[in-house]
Amino acid sequence: MARATLPVRFPALGTRAPRRAGRARLTLAGASVAAAASLLVPATAHAETVWDRVADCESSGNWQINTGNGFYGGLQFAHSTWLGFGGAQYASYAHLASKGAQIAVAQEVLKVQGPGAWPVCSVRAGLTVENGLAVDPWAEDGGDSGGGDTGGGDTGGEPQSGDVVVDGVLGPQTYGAMETWLGQSVDGSLSTSDKQALQRKLGVGADGVIGPVTTAALQRHVGASADGVWGSATTTALQNYLNRVL
Repeated sequence: MARATLPVRFPALGTRAPRRAGRARLTLAGASVAAAASLLVPATAHAETVWDRVADCESSGNWQINTGNGFYGGLQFAHSTWLGFGGAQYASYAHLASKGAQIAVAQEVLKVQGPGAWPVCSVRAGLTVENGLAVDPWAEDGGDSGGGDTGGGDTGGEPQSGDVVVDGVLGPQTYGAMETWLGQSVDGSLSTSDKQALQRKLGVGADGVIGPVTTAALQRHVGASADGVWGSATTTALQNYLNRVL
């Protein structure tokens, strides 16, 4: 089970919603939760998975929301939480990532914190460790247009030499090429063991969480600007690099 190596727990805080009176959010701060259940609107009937229900409560189901209040995406990640649990491998901010990527990072949070990361909305949605981890996040991207760094491209299957589409979009084709480069089994997704293999190749701590240190090391390796934030420019440089070396 992949765990964050950050030295603090990540409780959820906050009580603001774009069109509702109150809602819980992820943050790195350690203060208590002030959200009141009576201010929340129940999960809507159209939600397809437990994460849809959490997002309905957190953000009215808007996976690309950014109101400028410091919390991002359908599950309202604080930026530090997004980075701390490996979100930078998908996009620089949660609202720029696809729905599936946001769920994948949320599952990492769930492993460490449990449903309490969303103290009010998890109760409303019926979120548990078991049903939260049972959702296939990448299946959720089937009808999701995504946004920003992780838009709709890169949908190919197992890559052959030099055929990675250079579009700045992370997806199965780029992940598969990375797995080939790393000598891993190719399934078009970046597992914890794949991430650890990447970290070993880059000479950084192999904890299976891709954060700023791993990202900066990769950026240096592929010739991108080493700012520790994985965005579309990093993905483009990676795709060009993989086409050169495969």
